[in-house]
Amino acid sequence: MIEGSDALSRFTIPPSAARLGALPLRALAVISCAVLFLMMTLTFIDVSGRYLFNSPLPALAEIISFMMAGLVFCVLPLVCFREGHVTIDLLDGVVPQRLKRAQGVFINVVAAGAVLFIAWRLWVKAMTHLEFDEATDELYMDIWPFSTAMAILCVLAAVAQLAAAVAYVIGARDDPAKASEPTT
Repeated sequence: MIEGSDALSRFTIPPSAARLGALPLRALAVISCAVLFLMMTLTFIDVSGRYLFNSPLPALAEIISFMMAGLVFCVLPLVCFREGHVTIDLLDGVVPQRLKRAQGVFINVVAAGAVLFIAWRLWVKAMTHLEFDEATDELYMDIWPFSTAMAILCVLAAVAQLAAAVAYVIGARDDPAKASEPTT
């Protein structure tokens, strides 16, 4: 077990603070839902226009590609905090119950490091996009704001992973295999 975790396990988060902390994640979930609905609507309009009027929406493939990246990176912090990503449970059966919390801390800290690495590389790429004034082929939109937003959302995802690690440290979570199960 983690040293000093007894003192931390008695630490409780007030419900108002928990709700306040959940607001950014809920906002990103709402934005993701809106982006997904808009993608569906635009695709419906494009297909209808293509087959009924022989007039598809111009540059829709480019728009959808940016929306897809926005959708993935907007929902990433929520997925990271809920630990809803794909996991492999090969070792879950052999890890003793007393080490499950330490396993959760380790997994989330390593995952936060990986997401921070991706954020750093996205930031470097965003600065390259800005330096060379790169734009899209059809709509001539600047690319750097999108890659910058993806980097920022990756940082938020890393913060969410660290928050999940803290949840194991304070005892709010106790088993990584059960982390993504719905709560009642």
